[in-house]
Amino acid sequence: MSDNLNYMEEYEDIEFNHVNRQKKTRKKKNYFLRFMIFLAVLVGIFVFLNSSLFDVNNIEVEGNRYYSDSQVINMSGEVKGGNLFWGVGSGNIKSSLKEDPYFTSVKVKRKLPDTVIIQVEERIQIAAVSYGDRYIVVDSEGTILRKSNVDPKVTVITGLTINKMDEGEPLGVEEKNTLSSTLNMLSVMLKGDIYFKKVDVSRVIYKAYIYDTLVVKGTSKQMVKTIESGELQKVVNTFIKNKMKRGTLNLGDNGYMSFSPTF
Repeated sequence: MSDNLNYMEEYEDIEFNHVNRQKKTRKKKNYFLRFMIFLAVLVGIFVFLNSSLFDVNNIEVEGNRYYSDSQVINMSGEVKGGNLFWGVGSGNIKSSLKEDPYFTSVKVKRKLPDTVIIQVEERIQIAAVSYGDRYIVVDSEGTILRKSNVDPKVTVITGLTINKMDEGEPLGVEEKNTLSSTLNMLSVMLKGDIYFKKVDVSRVIYKAYIYDTLVVKGTSKQMVKTIESGELQKVVNTFIKNKMKRGTLNLGDNGYMSFSPTF
């Protein structure tokens, strides 16, 4: 017990030192200053992008075949001098060009620092359907691309009865199946590297004119088959090589062909 008392006395004699603790001061965050810096950066970027460095000086066209570059640019309404970022009316360019039936797709791209690229996809004119003294130019699906009073330098189709001819719309004819099979035949013709000046489809047996007085006669299926096999091209090339410009080549089934010098 005496030992415990002694220990308590010693414990009471210990002098405790008071430790002063400094309070941590928090730095005040200057949100207003940060906002002003951020705003200044944005203004700087805006001024930089709005500088003459990004004025449109070049307009390029890609994918066009029928129309020239200058024609596409004029039709688009795009002009040089505007700002590349907000001075180019992509929507206006697309809507302006798509008013023309030749264009199926229009994309507008920007290339730093000063170039606008207009990318287009065009319908390919494959034939012209005769209508009196006029021509209705169509693509492989029968969509009307334009009307012309002069020879459009594509295969002319005769023998169809037209009842609708609005540009940008499918050609309306009474002989729908005939038109479809003829356009298919002409698509095969282009792929087969052969050219018919004119095709008369007024009867089941077509007349495909190589020259005005040199004609191939057969059904659309017979013509397609002989073109795909390459046999018709061989015969026609022989005619051209020998300068034969008059006669009739009759097609039959199973690749049969016969030639008559009479027209």
